[in-house]
Amino acid sequence: MFDPTAFENMKVVLEGAVYDRDFIGDILVINRDDIVNLSTMSRTYKIEMELKKPIAPISISGAIELHASLHNLSSELLDAAIDDTHSGCTVNIFISFPKKLDEVNAEQLFSDLEKIWGDQRIISVTTSETVSKKMQPITSSIYKISFGRLVREEQMDDLEDMVEYLIQSIQAVKIPG
Repeated sequence: MFDPTAFENMKVVLEGAVYDRDFIGDILVINRDDIVNLSTMSRTYKIEMELKKPIAPISISGAIELHASLHNLSSELLDAAIDDTHSGCTVNIFISFPKKLDEVNAEQLFSDLEKIWGDQRIISVTTSETVSKKMQPITSSIYKISFGRLVREEQMDDLEDMVEYLIQSIQAVKIPG
């Protein structure tokens, strides 16, 4: 038997917290990716959800992503006795919806996300527009919340809180009519 890595332990806790909320009926899991990248020897786990009872007329989804690089894994397995400052995972949070917010609503969402996640988080937005010959342009926005540091196994209980904060973040998106 092998000793599971921090990534694997954190993935199990995160997945359990998300599926508990799905079972309760708050959210619906709509996608899940569990990727091992053999070219970089990294792991990524991403679970995506939406509210079971939507508050907006458009689809708003949220996701939590765990990522561990080869450097993170090797630090945990090989260098732990010397220096384990790189053991852990990066965690990113995403809120996505098919619309670009106007300046007032975008500022309000940034403010709401900062209240939910704290002012030490790095919050960014990417808006894109897809255009084809036969269709109207499709606009989408993705808000990303990053921690700017590794989340370590000792902070695993925070993953359950992150699920709650993500649900609050999805609810904070106000789409003007």
